[in-house]
Amino acid sequence: MLLVVVLAPDESGSITLDEWDALLERDQVLFERGDHPLIARLVAAGVHAGVFDDEPDPHDVRRAVVTDPDSVRVIELARKGAAISCGVVTTPDPLTAAHGASFARRSAASLGRLASVMGRLRGSDGCPWDQEQTHESLRPHLVEEAYEVLDAIDRGSLTDDLEEELGDLLLQVYFHAQLASDDGRFDVAAVADRLVAKLLHRHPHVFGDIAVESSADVLRNWESIKEAEKNRSGPFEDVPAGLPALLYSYKIQKRAAGVGFQPSEEEALGRLSQAVAELASDPGSDSFGTVLFWLVAVARPRGIDPEGALRAATVRFRDSFA
Repeated sequence: MLLVVVLAPDESGSITLDEWDALLERDQVLFERGDHPLIARLVAAGVHAGVFDDEPDPHDVRRAVVTDPDSVRVIELARKGAAISCGVVTTPDPLTAAHGASFARRSAASLGRLASVMGRLRGSDGCPWDQEQTHESLRPHLVEEAYEVLDAIDRGSLTDDLEEELGDLLLQVYFHAQLASDDGRFDVAAVADRLVAKLLHRHPHVFGDIAVESSADVLRNWESIKEAEKNRSGPFEDVPAGLPALLYSYKIQKRAAGVGFQPSEEEALGRLSQAVAELASDPGSDSFGTVLFWLVAVARPRGIDPEGALRAATVRFRDSFA
């Protein structure tokens, strides 16, 4: 098959030895850009290299193509059977590599820098404050950063602010992973590898041969696979008790639905009306909690996040009140 190496001119220093050897083995290496510094190096190594003037054949085993990361050709060539290489990044198939081609090398470098900085901060030549932290001491920071991400989304500040807040949240992931690495338990690479394995396993309709017709099918498959993975002793095992109350109720009801709790919308609305009537005659915390419970039961089948809905309504009130 045709080899496609996704490598911008200013990324030439990130070419791997395997990629270089693979290019040397080809009869001809074609480039999208004539100013790519790799052309001269390949010519000096005895490889016929230059700019191509027609679309490459994805089944041509004698040639390789070097494209820009944002090239429109990459995904199409992958779909037709070409092999895609993006540096040290390994993927389950060429099409996955093609979809990550525009940022794979840059992401690997940036996340590697972050891991290095985190290691330095926690190391003997690092920061006294960072060196003193534990998983427990970082708990409030993790919660705070997650809510600051949500706040940026709620405010519609989806560029600079969201980028910054996601970075602060990512810092917490790397910080906890570095703490584990310091103790010899796992590191951030293991965290990422485990996440990738989970995503591959839970998306058989993308990386396997399972057919789905809608997002509802995807969710059903996801829950079925997750249930088999977790091997829970009960439906409510591992639902975090520290979740915000509305989200906790949502998760509990979702788990309960898997074992038979499936009130119709009419029934849920009826129970909600009954709970509101009881609240009017007995305005206690139990009655109020029952109202909220059945509000969640009405929201869940409609795909409404009650926590987010309440937050949005409160923000609207805040803005109009001000």
